[in-house]
Amino acid sequence: MEPPALSARRATVEDLPALQALWQQAGLPWLELERFVTEFQVVPSEVDGVLLAAIGLLVEGNDALLHTEALADSEQADELRATLWRRVQIVARNQGVQRLWTQEDADYWATGGFSKAAPATVAGATATFVDRSADWRVYELIDPDKAKHMVDEQMAIWQAERAQEAEALQDKIRAFRTVAFGLAIVVTLAALGMLLYIGMRHPEIFRRFFKS
Repeated sequence: MEPPALSARRATVEDLPALQALWQQAGLPWLELERFVTEFQVVPSEVDGVLLAAIGLLVEGNDALLHTEALADSEQADELRATLWRRVQIVARNQGVQRLWTQEDADYWATGGFSKAAPATVAGATATFVDRSADWRVYELIDPDKAKHMVDEQMAIWQAERAQEAEALQDKIRAFRTVAFGLAIVVTLAALGMLLYIGMRHPEIFRRFFKS
């Protein structure tokens, strides 16, 4: 029987003891990390209260920081990282993140899509967690050029819809005016016809009217 596939989820306050144990094992400042517990994505084991891996994901606008990796089993390292990475991408995309930043130095992150950030990219970063004097790796969840193209497309669609709505409104106004004008003509002709009928049947009414 094959072992169950690994899965990742967001950490909860109940995971804190297991996270503390994992952080201590990895030599991380576990006391400082306690208040960020819900920022972490974790891989639980089959044993209750034990975590196999964890990594932090700090989201700030369109950017997110991947930080503080901790693994319980070095032999499973890349499998655990792959599980965390799948989860991180889903969470980041769901929160509108376009670019992921990290200073994690494991080979997995260097070969898994992250590339060395260009100086211009670092200099232009708006996220407060980006230290411009440090070296960074970045991963583009959404290509900036494609993102701009998508925005332009959405704007063009919106403008076209607005133009269609405006044209439809003008068509309704023109139709209303046509109907109103037609009704006015009908009412006027009906009134003239009524006056003509009365004049022919009772000419004395008009004679008295004009005499007065």
